[in-house]
Amino acid sequence: MKLNDFLEIVLQHHQLRHGVINLIASENYTSPLVRSLLASDFGHRYSAEYYGGTKFIRKMMAKTEAYIRELFDADYAILSALSGNLCVLALLFSLTKSGNKVMVVNAGQNGGYPLDYQFFGRKKITFNFSMEDMNLLIEENIEAIKKLKPKLVIFGSSFLPFPHPVKEITEEFASRKTIHFAYDGSHVLGLIAGKQFQDPLREGAQVLLGSTHKTFPGPQGGVIVTNDSERYELLSSALDLDLEHGIRLVDNNHPNRLAALGVAALEMLEFGQEYAAQVVKNSKAFAHALDQAGVPVKFKHLGYSDSHQVFIDVSTSHKAEKIAKRAESVGVMVDAALRLGMAEVTRMGMKELEMTELADIFSQIYFNDLSKELSRRIYDLSILFSEPAYCFKNIDDLPL
Repeated sequence: MKLNDFLEIVLQHHQLRHGVINLIASENYTSPLVRSLLASDFGHRYSAEYYGGTKFIRKMMAKTEAYIRELFDADYAILSALSGNLCVLALLFSLTKSGNKVMVVNAGQNGGYPLDYQFFGRKKITFNFSMEDMNLLIEENIEAIKKLKPKLVIFGSSFLPFPHPVKEITEEFASRKTIHFAYDGSHVLGLIAGKQFQDPLREGAQVLLGSTHKTFPGPQGGVIVTNDSERYELLSSALDLDLEHGIRLVDNNHPNRLAALGVAALEMLEFGQEYAAQVVKNSKAFAHALDQAGVPVKFKHLGYSDSHQVFIDVSTSHKAEKIAKRAESVGVMVDAALRLGMAEVTRMGMKELEMTELADIFSQIYFNDLSKELSRRIYDLSILFSEPAYCFKNIDDLPL
């Protein structure tokens, strides 16, 4: 009876997600091959040489690491982090000490990642920020870094419609080896991999980290890439399993996740530039169509967005939450801030023509014009684009 009750909840979830459109910016949809590897025998196993039967697991992991290095044109890659959050913690524990200052985008006001730095013994200081342009102020932040002397500076944020001025800020400190510059690309990692956003490792960041399940259409997890051997050693010592010295942040890297990540990386090597370019095109097309329909879209003066994120200007969070609940009631999934994401709908094959239809649907939701046929339009559009694009259709397509 308990099993039936539990499976009923699982069934209800899948029924809820069937025939809906997902505009949540922090989610994506993996290919059937990626999902099959998540459910493979790798999911039962460890990977350390200490255990018998792991030689092919380690070969698989080496392949995945090589694909990630190629994708980001990086000398080193660390794949053991189970989330982007653990990647940030690896930065803190490897590159800073208790009491050090860390400069980040303010979470509450400016859309930064809301990590509790004080809990981990670090002092958070925040970038000077322009809400009008949703970006960092260059000269003000150069002066702030000189004055406040943070040990670690982390570019990137959760609300990221435009590239951050990494080069403009870091080049001022090129001769200073005591400051670590990192870029949290969790939201835009797939756009960076697809060469459509910015290239942090070539712009002055020594470390790029991120989640592998947002614009990067892979399994949930985290990745770190760098061209700096010393920082690689420090970061890998925090994340990689070391039975001799003792376990730190990760004891089991979940080999099924790494196998799935390997296929996702191959898909990005094969289709990533086309996919990422379409994500940006869709964001602009969707935002423009919303604007034409009278929905208050932010950052029109900057072309709305250069990423997967489109922002609706709402007067209060309460109003945004009401619109989000209204959207879910008819089959459109959004977050409570109305930060609308184009990654998943692009992954499902939608292009500019569909963005016009989608914008018309969302404008009706925004203005509370819920006509009887609205849910049917949403369902029909979802079913028409129910299988992921930009991916390998079967195992024979893999360029192994």
